[in-house]
Amino acid sequence: MSNASITKTTPEWNTINWAKVQRKVFKLQKRIFQAVKSGNKVKAKKLQKLLLKSHYAKLLAIRKVTQDNQGKKTAGVDGKKSLRPNQRLKLVKELTIKGYKAKALRRVWIPKPGRDEKRGLGIPTMKDRAM
Repeated sequence: MSNASITKTTPEWNTINWAKVQRKVFKLQKRIFQAVKSGNKVKAKKLQKLLLKSHYAKLLAIRKVTQDNQGKKTAGVDGKKSLRPNQRLKLVKELTIKGYKAKALRRVWIPKPGRDEKRGLGIPTMKDRAM
């Protein structure tokens, strides 16, 4: 990976401390849960916005979609089945709510056993899954 494609503040994908990332995201989720449980909706809403903008939450979302989930090798509308580590880091930077619009879904028709009908499943892109 070239040094030009990555900034000094962003580590390479393979060197990220995933235990720390999970801990930070879980801690924020726990704060949201506690705010909702205590009835403080304003605080919960602010914490939810913070979670949406969190770099750690974005990293974790991309990791789950591209590495952990069972459907990680399923191509979406864009035809991408997997992403290289530098593409994953680029996708983390692209995840923003502002101006976001999901792409149209790709339909895959699956015949159901014992029936004449087929069931259509929509397959979103990697970015749409992470969002």
